[in-house]
Amino acid sequence: MNRTLKRVLGLSGSVVLGLAGAVTFASAAQAHHSDYWGTSACNEDGTWTVTWEATDGTWHGRPDDLVGTVQSWAVDGDVAGDLFMADAALPAHGSADTLSGTQVVPGNVDTVSLSLTVKWANSDYEKVETGQPFIVSQPEGGCDTTPEEPEPGFTIDSDVDCVGIWVWAENTNPEALAEFTFVSSDGEEESYTPEADGEDGFGWYFYVEDFEAGLSVDVLVDGDLVETFEWYDKELCSYIAVEADCEGLTFTLSVPEDGEETYFEIWSDIAEEPLTYTIAPGGSESVPLAIDVQEEVWISYYIEVPKDAVYGDFLWTPCDEETPSPSETPSAQPQLPTTGSSMTIMIGSAAALIVAAAAIFLIMRRRRAAQDW
Repeated sequence: MNRTLKRVLGLSGSVVLGLAGAVTFASAAQAHHSDYWGTSACNEDGTWTVTWEATDGTWHGRPDDLVGTVQSWAVDGDVAGDLFMADAALPAHGSADTLSGTQVVPGNVDTVSLSLTVKWANSDYEKVETGQPFIVSQPEGGCDTTPEEPEPGFTIDSDVDCVGIWVWAENTNPEALAEFTFVSSDGEEESYTPEADGEDGFGWYFYVEDFEAGLSVDVLVDGDLVETFEWYDKELCSYIAVEADCEGLTFTLSVPEDGEETYFEIWSDIAEEPLTYTIAPGGSESVPLAIDVQEEVWISYYIEVPKDAVYGDFLWTPCDEETPSPSETPSAQPQLPTTGSSMTIMIGSAAALIVAAAAIFLIMRRRRAAQDW
């Protein structure tokens, strides 16, 4: 596969705003998640304070009686007392209330991060998950009372799908732009210095070449290692397979005998409504999707069971008129990669990746809506 099909560079605000409709799709895929964020403010003595806040998450099919409670938390640096009390119930998503706590940070520390572990439970089951670290930097210009050169402000985050890791970063201080370098465990390296105008950022997709070896991505800011993100396999990826030809494509949806009733949705950018299916354990469904346009078509899928969900996308490309069989030309869809026991998923080209990344950027901004840049 041409490696450029797996990358996105310098995602622009116009792409993000033009694809705002993708937010609902990507947000719904985040089953069993909490929302937490931090805002920073300077103190008179040169230190700075981070106010951490948290609420429960929301997702498609969530039971009404499901309760999320704090199990533990971890932050960089020292915190006096409990930031979030153990077993404290998370306020509902979208409510005016939040769990909150503060952390005072020395002026010579540039960034701190928070990871929150939450348990969701009702009378039928319980699930515990730890979210990705949320990173907060000092306010723009720093908090030291001694005049100095402005310091970069930035945010970084990641997302995992069936065959790779999205990593993205944004500068928040226009007076000091940081260079972000993403380095994967298989040797791939990309760097970029995005503008800090509130719209542009730097996003890159790293494709898993060897599913047994896995994949990790180091994030360096101006040459210093700040965070490492790990790819992990998702069981639901094995529930969907796709085959493409010159006439369109066919999705095969299947649920193992020992699985649970599973909900599927399939979108395409040439259809007004998604295709939806609910399949019982041991069942399967073949979904042919004829495509009669001579242009690239982006198809997205979403899979959900009561305790988990996964999403992804596929780019169908029309056949070369002189080469009827897509598998015989460089422009064709290559052999679909395999993960899990029998799953086959096709990663799209850069056009599809831009769409997905735009949705991720919008979700990231929604999570940080309360943050003071």
